[in-house]
Amino acid sequence: MPLNGADWYKEQPTNRNFLNPIGFILKLEKFAGVDFFCQSANVPDITMPTTQVASPFRQLPTIPGGGVEFGDLSVTFIVDEDLKNYNSVYKWMRDNGNADQMKLETTPEDIFTDGQLLITTSAFNPAFVIDFQQLFPVALTNLQFDATIGDVEYITAQVTFKHQQFFIRDKNFKKL
Repeated sequence: MPLNGADWYKEQPTNRNFLNPIGFILKLEKFAGVDFFCQSANVPDITMPTTQVASPFRQLPTIPGGGVEFGDLSVTFIVDEDLKNYNSVYKWMRDNGNADQMKLETTPEDIFTDGQLLITTSAFNPAFVIDFQQLFPVALTNLQFDATIGDVEYITAQVTFKHQQFFIRDKNFKKL
């Protein structure tokens, strides 16, 4: 609907603050007692296939093709001195991947976990939550030691999670 000359201001953004890239907290339900010292995390991408129809000049996208695909959740964290956070993911992956050939220790209800990425405002107040369902790790990076560095740079690791889906919720956990 076109706006008349007097209503143009009604379409202007009311919140002129930008999303803060350092305002987030990660919580994984399976690891309630493990602080991941999270350094970075992402809101995964979402893609939807389309059906295409051939034309003499190019393929024309016509309609959504059905279904969506969610990207991976990648988390970079500082490894604690006792390796508690690193080892918890390491053991979870070894067991779920059957590294010890049929000596599974993980119960079926512990194969997956849910998780939340709390996003804050520029004033560090809760703004919204990315709610992940049925997360499980698929990759964990190596730990790189290096005696030649000048300043202490704490060791970080990155874990990649697959998940069933995620929802964007408000700070009261209602779907947006």
